[in-house]
Amino acid sequence: MDFAEALTKAIDNSGLSLERVRHHLGARGMRVSQSTLSYWRRGRSRPERPESLKVVTALEELLGLGEGFLTDRLGDKRPRGRWVDQAMSLEDMWDSRATDLGEVMARIDRLQPTASTYLTVRDRQVIGPDRREVEMHSTGVVQALEDGVDRFLAIQLADPDDLGVPSIEAGPPCRLGRVRGDDSTGFLVAEVLFDRVLRAGETALVDYRVRMRPGAQSEVCDRRFLRPVGDYVLQVDFHPDAVPARCFEFTRPSLQEPETALNELWIGTTASTHIHVRNSKPGIRGVRWEWE
Repeated sequence: MDFAEALTKAIDNSGLSLERVRHHLGARGMRVSQSTLSYWRRGRSRPERPESLKVVTALEELLGLGEGFLTDRLGDKRPRGRWVDQAMSLEDMWDSRATDLGEVMARIDRLQPTASTYLTVRDRQVIGPDRREVEMHSTGVVQALEDGVDRFLAIQLADPDDLGVPSIEAGPPCRLGRVRGDDSTGFLVAEVLFDRVLRAGETALVDYRVRMRPGAQSEVCDRRFLRPVGDYVLQVDFHPDAVPARCFEFTRPSLQEPETALNELWIGTTASTHIHVRNSKPGIRGVRWEWE
């Protein structure tokens, strides 16, 4: 019996729902989302990070299991295969906020956050005359990693000083499915539905626009990739009356590692700048600017 089977049997025998399990873990000081527990049960992911292994130990106590009953079934870290090579976790990209993100994601069923990946993506960020974000327009090509994929998740996090979570709309050939936002955490999670069901390896075009609710001037724009991306363009268009003094390209392998400035960027006569990244590893790529 592997880890997923052992965990499923133990939870079923306890008579507790995943929500109650999460609640009891929280009372023990362990923060884990219901969606993460569900992924562990189904074998879609497994605990490997130190924080996750502490949750497994707490589960053994909570479910009345012997010490090591679950942890001994984890074995060595799972080998990296065709689709999981170099893949990052939500914790790598969102740090402690991953728990909040997981709880918002759990409000949408049929989640398949690792079933598709970007081949190419272009983001266009617009900054208004008051130095605040206006909108982000994203287009790209998504490839299915397994049969039956008909959607992907768009995730946006509001800045701490924003007036609330942003809104989102999809353009053809996509349409919006379920959308969940949480003002308390700042997360917006939306299903972007393809125009057909994909088989593994097939591609779909995506097009969506996120409209911000800024409460203060903006100083950064970034994209967080859980998987490698073949071609990424980030364009930042400033209003002619609000052009920053300097712009920099930056990268960050994960939130556990420091940000590295790569290049100072030229702001053209149209008050626009951009970065173009090829064959990028998972991580955070973005543009940061200084107003004065």
